[in-house]
Amino acid sequence: LVVLAAGPASSALSEGAVALQPVRGQVSWGLHSGEQQAEAPWPDCPVNGDGSLVPAIPTEHGMAWYLGSTFIRDSVSLEPNPLEHEANLQRLRRLLPAVAQALEPSFRDGRVKAWTAIRCATVDRMPVVGPVRQDEGAGLWVCSGMGARGLSFAVLCGELLAARLHGEPLPVERRLARALDVSRLLRHA
Repeated sequence: LVVLAAGPASSALSEGAVALQPVRGQVSWGLHSGEQQAEAPWPDCPVNGDGSLVPAIPTEHGMAWYLGSTFIRDSVSLEPNPLEHEANLQRLRRLLPAVAQALEPSFRDGRVKAWTAIRCATVDRMPVVGPVRQDEGAGLWVCSGMGARGLSFAVLCGELLAARLHGEPLPVERRLARALDVSRLLRHA
C-alpha cells in the first residue's frame, strides 16, 4: 500500500491520474516596532475575513504580526513578490482599516518581510482521499489537495483514509466521504 501525500507532486507520482494544482501563498509579516505601530489599535486575537491578521506572536527578535495570505494558482515560485505584499495590505485595509493605516509605513519603507510556500489544491478546492485506481493497483491511494486549509483538513482526511483502508466506521457522513473521494477528479485515459 502506498498513500500519495506529497502535495502537488502527488499528481506526477500518480502518473497524472489525479488532477492537483500548486498554489503559491505569501504571508507578509513584521516586528512590532516604531511609534506608529505601537499606537495601532491591535486586536486582542487573530482576525479572519478576506485575509487574516495574527497580531502578536513572540519571536526571538520581539513580538511579530502576520498578515495574509495570497492564493496564486499554478505558481511554484518561492521568491517574495512586492505585489503580493500590496494585495495583503489591501485585504487588511478592508478587514481592519486603522491597523492597515498604522502598518502602511512599514510596507512602504521595506521593513515588511515575506514568507512563501506552495500549497496543493484541487479545482473544486476540496481535499481528495481514496484509491487512485478503482480496478487495478488498489494499493495506490491519495490524501492531498487540502489547499489553504491543510491544518484543518489533515486530521479529518487522515481519519477518513484510515477508516476506509481498514473498513471501519467513517468519521464523517457517507455523503461527505463521497464528496471527498478522489474518483471525482481522476483523469481517465
